[in-house]
Amino acid sequence: MVSYGKLGYLSYTLNSTLIRKQDASFVITAVASNRVGHDLAWDFVREHWEYMFTEYGVGSFSFSSIISGVTAHLSTPAELQQLEEFVEEHGGAAGLGSATLAVQQALERTRINIQWLQDNQQELYNWFNSHLDRSS
Repeated sequence: MVSYGKLGYLSYTLNSTLIRKQDASFVITAVASNRVGHDLAWDFVREHWEYMFTEYGVGSFSFSSIISGVTAHLSTPAELQQLEEFVEEHGGAAGLGSATLAVQQALERTRINIQWLQDNQQELYNWFNSHLDRSS
C-alpha cells in the first residue's frame, strides 16, 4: 500500500485511480472548507500546483474553484504574502490559466479581510472580554 503521509486524502487527488480527476477539485475545496483543513489544503495546492496544472490541464479540473476555496480564509499579512508569492511564481505564461480571475479576487478579498480585522480588532476584543463568564 502506498503511503501518502499526513496529507493522505489530499494526495489522493493526484492519483486518478484513487480519486477521479473530475472529483479532485471538489475534494480539495471540501477539505479547505473545514477549519482544521484549510491550511492543509492551501499548503497542498501551493506545493502541487504545477503538477496539477500540467497533469490535469484546463479540462476536468476546476482551478478557479480550488483557488477560491483554499484562499477564502486568508486574513493575515503573512497569508497575503504567501498568496502574492504564489502569484509571482505561477502567474506568468498561462501558469494560472482559468484561475487568473479567482487569484485576483483572492488577493482583493485577502486585503479586505486584513483591513477589516485591523479596523475591528479592538472592538472585537472589547466585546469578547466584556462577555466572558467572570464567575469562574
